[in-house]
Parts: sequence; structure tokens; C-alpha cells
Amino acid sequence: MHKRELRYPWRWYFWSAGLAVLVLLAIVTALSLLVNLRQEQRLQQQQHDYFLSRLNHSIHTTLDSVELDVSRLAYSPLLYNYLEQPDTIWLKLLQQSYLSLARLRPEYDQIRFLDRHGTEIVRINRLMGGDAYVVPDEGLQNKSHRYYVAEALRLDAGELYLSPLDLNVERHEVEVPYKPMLRLSMPVYQQDQLQGLIVINYQGQTLLDNLSEVLPAPLSPLLWDESGHWLHGSDGRDWQFMFAEHTGLAVEMPTQWQQMQTRQRGEVAAGDECYVYQWAEYGQSHLHGPRLLLGLKAGQRCSALESRYLERGIQLMAAGSGVGLLVLWGWYRLRRRQWHLDQRIRRSEHKLRLITNEVGSGLIMVDRNGCVCWLNPEAERLLGWTEAELLGQELHPTIHMTLSGQVLHEHACPTLEALRTGERQHAERDFFRTREGHILPVHTTVTPLPGDGADGGAVITFSDDSGHLATENRLREQAMTDELTGCLNRRATMQLLDRLLEAPDSYPGVVLFDIDHFKRVNDRYGHAAGDQVLAYYAQEVRELLRAGDGFGRIGGEEFLIVFDNVSLDNLLQLAERVRNRFDERRCPVDEHRLHVTASFGVAVRQPGESSRTLMARADMALYRAKDQGRNRVEQANEELLETG
Repeated sequence: MHKRELRYPWRWYFWSAGLAVLVLLAIVTALSLLVNLRQEQRLQQQQHDYFLSRLNHSIHTTLDSVELDVSRLAYSPLLYNYLEQPDTIWLKLLQQSYLSLARLRPEYDQIRFLDRHGTEIVRINRLMGGDAYVVPDEGLQNKSHRYYVAEALRLDAGELYLSPLDLNVERHEVEVPYKPMLRLSMPVYQQDQLQGLIVINYQGQTLLDNLSEVLPAPLSPLLWDESGHWLHGSDGRDWQFMFAEHTGLAVEMPTQWQQMQTRQRGEVAAGDECYVYQWAEYGQSHLHGPRLLLGLKAGQRCSALESRYLERGIQLMAAGSGVGLLVLWGWYRLRRRQWHLDQRIRRSEHKLRLITNEVGSGLIMVDRNGCVCWLNPEAERLLGWTEAELLGQELHPTIHMTLSGQVLHEHACPTLEALRTGERQHAERDFFRTREGHILPVHTTVTPLPGDGADGGAVITFSDDSGHLATENRLREQAMTDELTGCLNRRATMQLLDRLLEAPDSYPGVVLFDIDHFKRVNDRYGHAAGDQVLAYYAQEVRELLRAGDGFGRIGGEEFLIVFDNVSLDNLLQLAERVRNRFDERRCPVDEHRLHVTASFGVAVRQPGESSRTLMARADMALYRAKDQGRNRVEQANEELLETG
């Protein structure tokens, strides 16, 4: 009996120690699995966010290109010439210009210019084989009943309308085979008056195909419209809303759809599949259009990761309830699994780095303090810095400010704003300083990374925008220049005069002249000869002017020279030199040498005088010169000064 009592404490201690070991092992195992689960969940979330951002970037890249083309057409000098003189010649030139763009952009199904009543003036169609052609007059239609035309005609100047992605409808029927279509429209204004509408029909299948190429297997892209209707990836349910009511996510899974409507991003269970989604909206305040719901199929249940870890935990608990050797074996297995998980994370990070290295845009990641964490080779190439040189440096003062401390951006820094607000920032035009001190125009998007505390940060995506800037400058110059003579057009000339009049203590002078009997030249030698005369004498006048003098064509054969702070005597002398140049020179036209003269009206601004009154005085002086025999210079009177 005594020996048995001696044995009981030993057995009790043995089982107590064994139970303690098992409990400790269970706690350690559970904690380790929980840590691994959190790491893998974070990695999975980062992967989903990254691939959703790639889908979003693919859509933005596509629509940015279409938006640029629509803007170019809406502000085309050729279109303005047609609006001012809507004859067959300008219409043909406009048709050929749109046809050239359609041939350059095979993804454009239609390019149209509609008048302010919604009637097609120019329409470029594309055949099934891919060839573009100009639709004849009898094929043009009134599209005012179409929703995208009605919406766009209500916009102000400079605004655009992006239609929902749907199937193309011709003559009130869905076109077969199906043609997914996006329509980007922009109103055309001239002198603050609505003149019409530019519409480009973009083949949506190209956008959908691009989305399919973005994701690696087993992920596949999903796309819904703002109402949850299937646009892509549904395995047979795409475009049902075009033919029947009560379709889409609101019918298929109403509970999940309510969640998706209230959250910007997340994931929902769909049977045996998991949908990871994010709402995306293209454009800013100048562009009106619907939201899109981007998504991807994860290839497994939403709870697959937790289920896998739960099953693994049960197995480890069963193994840990055995003998002590199994405890050691379980610890070794856990450590080995931890190593494999770390390897997977490193491999995934390596794959992500390889992907970012191949991206055609520059990528920079900063932490929550705006310090550089890494950048890809394209960013190194564009900026001239290596990753090692920028690592840990504050990005804003390094590339967003000159060496003298001047800030390069007009508004708040997109990167700092994204870090402060946690919202995605987009800059159509920004400027970065390179390592050599050059100023690089860029197109920038800053996407905040999720996380609190030590997490967070942002990814800056940028691309060289030098080509677009050069194109804008060239288009701006074309919009200010008279195409025939190469001097300023009427709008640019009057804007120059108004700027001079706005300056304090400024007394500009003007020389208004008109070619005498110019109609006779057109009637006798033809309009082509008349154009040669205008271009020839415009060049002769330019040779007599200084670089800072303004010279523009403000009418058919009427020109205006604008001088800043000039005396009346000097103005009369200059006008006389120009008149003599007209009288002395002969314009070669074929075998002829035409002699033309001009009449001049000269005026210097009086105190308090507006441009309208100044021009009126110069115009009266010009007509006085014509009444007194032409080929004369006349000084303006001062009696037209405005009062009040």
C-alpha cells in the first residue's frame, strides 16, 4: 500500500507534465498556424490588389488614348474651318482626316461628327473585314434619340461623356454578331455656341481581350456594369441585360450584391467560387460616365485558405496528442512548413519584382512617410537615378522640386495627397526632376497601399509624357495660326490686342489694312491666285516687322498689325513703309506678275479706350483711305472715344 502511494505522485506528475506538454504544444501550434494564416492572407490580399490594379490600369490606358483622340478631333482647326465655311471642300477634308484616324486605329468602329440637332455630318464606318470607309450622305442618320448623344449634347465645353459598355444597336436591333461598344463623346463649341458633337465608338471586345491577357492562371477577369449586369467572365450570362429584365448579380446573389454596393473593394462567395472585386471609375470632373465593377475569379472558395489551415491544425493536434517523439516531429514539421511558407513569400515577391521590371511604365513604391522603398528599371531609366541612390530618400523634395527649391507641380503633390487621404490620385500632367536636373513631363497615377501604422505607403505609376506635351504645343500653335498666310488668325490677334490693353499704362497702336480690288484678282485669275497673293504679301509685311510685333489676318484680305507702346508718328512711318512695299513688289502667279496695292488705317489707343473702339477708329480711317483713292495711309480721328 505504501509503495502504491509512492507511485501515484510519480504518475500524477508524469501525466501532469505530459498534459502540460500537450497543452503547450497545442498552444504553440495554434499560434504558429494563426501567424502563418495571417501572413498568407496578407500575401493573397496583396496579390489580389496588385492584379486588380493591373485590370484598372489596363482600362485607364485604353480610355486615355481614346479620350486624347476625341479631344484632338473636337479642337481640330480643320473642324473649325468647316464650321466657319461649311462647303464641300472642307467637308471632304474633314472626312479624309477622320478616315485616316480610323485606319490608324483599327479598334475604332465608328468616328462621327454630329450637328447640334444630333444629325450625322461625317460618319466613318468599319466593315466586317476591318476596312474603314466614309458613309455616303444617304446613309447618315439622326441619332438624337440615342442616350449617349442626348447626354453629351448637355455638356459644357471641355467636358466628355463616356457611355456604358453595351452591345451595338443599329436600327433599333442588337447587331449580330455581338459588338460590345463604348462611346466617348465631346461637344464642339465655337465662340461659346454649341456646334455639334464628336463621337468615337470603341470596340469593347478589344478592352475585354486586354483584360484577359493581364491575369495569370488560374485567375480570370470579371466585369460588371454599375447595376451588376454581367459584361465579361460569366460563362454564358454576359449581355443578358440587353435582352431581358431582372438579370445580373442583384438576381443571382442579392445578399452579396448589397455588400458589393456598399464597399469599395472586397470579396464575396459565389457557390464554389470566390469573386474578388473593386469599383473603378474612369476620369475626373471633366468626364461624365458610369462606374465599372472589376473583379477576378480566385479559382477557389473564399474560405479555402482558412479551411486548409483548420484541417492542418486538426492534423497537428492529433499528431501532438501522441508520444513525445511525435511532439518533436510535429515541431520539426511546423518549422519546415514555416520555411516553405517563407520561401513561397520570397518567390512571390521575386515574381512580383520580375513583373514590375517588365512593366512599360515607371514604378516607385514609397512608405507612409514618402520615402522610397524600391523602383523598377523603367523608373531608373526615366529619372537617371539607381534604386540604391534613392532608397530611403524622401521622394517629394528629390524629384518634385528643383535644386533651388521651386515646386514643380501646380497643385498639391499627388503622392503626398494619396498618403494623406488614402485615396487614389491621378495627374494628367506632372513634372519630375531627373538626376541631371532636366524637367520631365509625366502622366502620373498614385495608388495608396492598404495598411495602418507601419504598413501603408503608395505606388507611383508614371510614364514619359513628352510626346503628348509636344503634340499639345503644336496643336496650340496651329489653333493660333492662319493656315494660308502663316500669320496669326483673327482670334489670336484680337487676344493679343486685349492683353496689351489690359496692361497698366499701355498705349498700343494698330495698323489696319486691306488689299485694294482683291475681288478683281479672284475674278480674273481664280481663287488659287488670290491665295498666292495673300501669302506673298503677308511674307513681305513680316519682313518689315520686329519679332515682338503682332501681325494677323482678321478677314478675307484684311490684316492687322499690333504694336505695344508706339507713337503715332512711328506708326504712320511703318504703315507708309508697308504701303510702299505693296506698291513696289509684284506677286508671281504662273506667267503673270500681279501688282496690287493696299489701303491703311492707323490708330493709337487713347486713355480709357477699349479694343472695340480702337478698331472702329482704325476701320473708319481705312475706309477714308479707300474713299480718297486707295493706296493711302490715313490717321484715325479721336471722336469715337467711349464714355461712361
